[in-house]
Amino acid sequence: MAAETTGNAAEARPAIADLTMISRSPAVLAAEVDGEIVMMSIEQGRYFGLDDIGSDIWKRIEQPCSFAALVDALAADYEAERGTIAADVTALLTQMAEQDVVRLA
Repeated sequence: MAAETTGNAAEARPAIADLTMISRSPAVLAAEVDGEIVMMSIEQGRYFGLDDIGSDIWKRIEQPCSFAALVDALAADYEAERGTIAADVTALLTQMAEQDVVRLA
């Protein structure tokens, strides 16, 4: 997923912590195409696509969950260190939040 950033976007958004709640944005329509998720932002009129792991994450946040619960579930299913998974998921969620695909609270 490509992200457009502005100078103050990272400063304005709080850091993602274990207790951060993640939910899908209601302004996004999503569909699965050939096993991957394709999304459209209604408000921005933009399309986004997720790879296999991004699509897995999208499916796992169908119901809002905490960052820690998401990372723990991914760590149980993928052969990677929890810290590596947490860093990768943080980067993806930050991009998704900047594009208003997910909400972080």
